[in-house]
Amino acid sequence: MVLMYNSFMCKIIYLKGLNFLMRNIVKSIGAAVCAAALLCSAGCTGNTKWSFKTANNELSSGQWILYTFEGLNSAIQKLSTDEESASVDKIDWDSQQIENMAAKDWIYAEAKKSAKRYLTLEELAAKYGAEADNGTYVMYKSQYGYFYENFYKTLFEKLGIAENSYIDVMAMPSLLEDAVFTKMYGKGGEKEVSDDEVKKYFTDNYVAYYYVTADLETTDEETSEKTEVSADEKETIQTNFRKYAVMLNDQGKTTDDVTAQYLVDFSVDTAPTTDDATDKSEMTTGALNEAILAVKEGTAETKELDGKMYLIYRYDINTKTDSIKGADDDTDGTTSFIAKEDIVKTMKHDEFEDFIKEQMDALEYDRNDACVHKYDVSRTINIVLEQTKSS
Repeated sequence: MVLMYNSFMCKIIYLKGLNFLMRNIVKSIGAAVCAAALLCSAGCTGNTKWSFKTANNELSSGQWILYTFEGLNSAIQKLSTDEESASVDKIDWDSQQIENMAAKDWIYAEAKKSAKRYLTLEELAAKYGAEADNGTYVMYKSQYGYFYENFYKTLFEKLGIAENSYIDVMAMPSLLEDAVFTKMYGKGGEKEVSDDEVKKYFTDNYVAYYYVTADLETTDEETSEKTEVSADEKETIQTNFRKYAVMLNDQGKTTDDVTAQYLVDFSVDTAPTTDDATDKSEMTTGALNEAILAVKEGTAETKELDGKMYLIYRYDINTKTDSIKGADDDTDGTTSFIAKEDIVKTMKHDEFEDFIKEQMDALEYDRNDACVHKYDVSRTINIVLEQTKSS
């Protein structure tokens, strides 16, 4: 399996999170919150089409409003507990604290931070001659256009967020970040990472593994009730999986051999397998990660986890370095390689983030008070609540 730096999937998860939060926003707001809304300054009569800008780029009012909306949802998440989800009418936005700031001020600070980051990435892209990948942008445009039309259009039109602003904010920062990162750390970059450095980091920090699964439970489609498979079926599954462990541990067989045998044993066309490599720092939670880490390199074990039977094989990490391929390397058309670029991103993530923050701190920009005051955090809160009342 190719290791992909999939920022799009992260955002799909994020969007689902927004849907969950929106469902938990209650349908009214206290009079105290309304009274505490920031008043528009006299500057509101000026040009409110742009919010923040540098000498070369500017963000629209719609982009700024979207950042306040994102900040609102982040605030609700932070003010929620394991026992109870926070709701807008129960939050005193002027007095409740997030990171030692009034909640409403925290939302503004987060929105401003996001705006500055976007502008910083645009400045860096110009400096390094980095361009967002057009093919990926076209894919994003289609996907986010769908979300806008089918989930957010009514609310976002009331807020003043056009479809283009939404797509731009959701797609471009991550694309620019990827492009700048590649220019800095990729081939010929000022901080190019050598193949030897990548291989050393990989062998020191990564876990390479394969697993195949079989269900030990069935789920009723109507009631979602789970039922254990019969004793005979469970015994058959356990016998087969023990056989796969013997194939790998004692018979010199490969994971491809196990997959082929699984197809025969279970009379299926496709086996539910995973073949991957992951940084150990990303495997700190979850029973499956714990089970993978517990397996000794070069051996296979069977495990029963969460209603499934697993055959887990952990590769000797040193045998997987030849699978590391860069964008310019010949992969012979196979997808079973480990992307060098993904490893470099893991290696240099913290360093690159520190660099971006330094550049944000040094960014020279203008804030349009007329826009920022007109489209303030309180306005976003009120419109979101009005929308939930009518939905």
